[in-house]
Amino acid sequence: MGGPEMKHAITVLAGVASLALAVPAGAQARPDKAAAAKGKVIYERYCASCHGTNGSGDGTLASDLRVAPTDLTTLAQKNGGTFLFDAVAQSIDGRKSTRGHGAPDMPVWSEIFPKTAGTGAPSVSSAVGRITHYLWSIQR
Repeated sequence: MGGPEMKHAITVLAGVASLALAVPAGAQARPDKAAAAKGKVIYERYCASCHGTNGSGDGTLASDLRVAPTDLTTLAQKNGGTFLFDAVAQSIDGRKSTRGHGAPDMPVWSEIFPKTAGTGAPSVSSAVGRITHYLWSIQR
């Protein structure tokens, strides 16, 4: 392969590489449906009491909290239409300090949602990854 074929192959590879960089680490171009479905179950058990069953921040405990829960359905909207997968996952697992979730070294659910071994990045099969895919799926 040489000449025009090589140029075409390089152009295609460059395009694929640029698309890969645009997609958040640990995520596809859109939420994984199976992970989101499992994440919904986890979310309803551990998050809905504060953030509400539909994620809008109106859970049964919301009025009792000093820090109002975030409306989780508007995360992408607040970032120009882009769902920041890694930032959301980091808020859930404590790598990023989030008011109301406790100190970064001991987030509220640190025992329930441990980081994926090795990299600290959420996977589609981790609790954090599943919840993050669910939150991605409910964006307005």
